[in-house]
Amino acid sequence: MSPFFVIRLVLDFTAAGLLFVALAYWWLDNTTHELIGTGMFILLVSHNVFNRRWWARLPKAARGRPSFLTIASNISIALAISALLVTSMPISRTVFAFLPLSGGPTAREIHILAAYWAFILAAVHLGLHWSMIMVVTGKLLRVGPPNAIRTACLRAVAGAIAAYGIHSIFVMGIGDRLMARPSIDFWDFQESTIAFFLHHIAILGACACAAYYAAVWLRWAGAM
Repeated sequence: MSPFFVIRLVLDFTAAGLLFVALAYWWLDNTTHELIGTGMFILLVSHNVFNRRWWARLPKAARGRPSFLTIASNISIALAISALLVTSMPISRTVFAFLPLSGGPTAREIHILAAYWAFILAAVHLGLHWSMIMVVTGKLLRVGPPNAIRTACLRAVAGAIAAYGIHSIFVMGIGDRLMARPSIDFWDFQESTIAFFLHHIAILGACACAAYYAAVWLRWAGAM
C-alpha cells in the first residue's frame, strides 16, 4: 500500500475531525473556531487537489445507481463547504476581519445551516467509502481474512451506534438545524462536554451506516 495514500487518508480524517470539533462553537472561543475552520478548508482544498481526476472524469462517470449516489453526495458536500466558506468571510472577527465585508444574522444563520449539512453529508461520504476504509484498515492492522464471529460483532456494534445515533438526532435537535428553524437551545458544556461529542459521533455513525447500506441495497437492486 502506498504511504502517500495513507497520508491522504489521515489528512481526510483530520479534516472531518476539525469539522466535528468546529460544531462545538460554544465550547471554543471565536478565534479558535475560526482557526479550526481555516485549517479544515486548507485540508479540504488539498483533498480535492488529490482527487482532481475524479472531478475531471465526472462528465463521463458511470450512470449506475451507486455511482449516482456517490456523485450526488460529493457535489452536495462541495456545495455545503462552499457555502460555509462564503458565509464565514462576512461574519469573521479574526481570520477574515481585514476584508471590507459586513455580515448580519442572515449570513450567520446560513453558516450554521451549511455547517450541519456539511456534517451530515460528511457522514454519508464516509459511509459510501466505508468498504475501502475497512480494506485499508485491515491491511494496516494486518487483520486476517473475514470470519463470521468478527463480522457479527462489528455489525452488532454498528447497529448499537446507529440506534444511539437516531436517539441523539432528537436530543441534539439536528432536524431543526437542518431545516434552519430558529432555536435558542444550546448545549451546556459546563454540564457535560463528553456527551456533546458522543452524541455527534453516534449521529455520524448512524448516517454513515444508512449511506453504506443504501449503497449495498442499490447494488443488489441493480444486479436483479
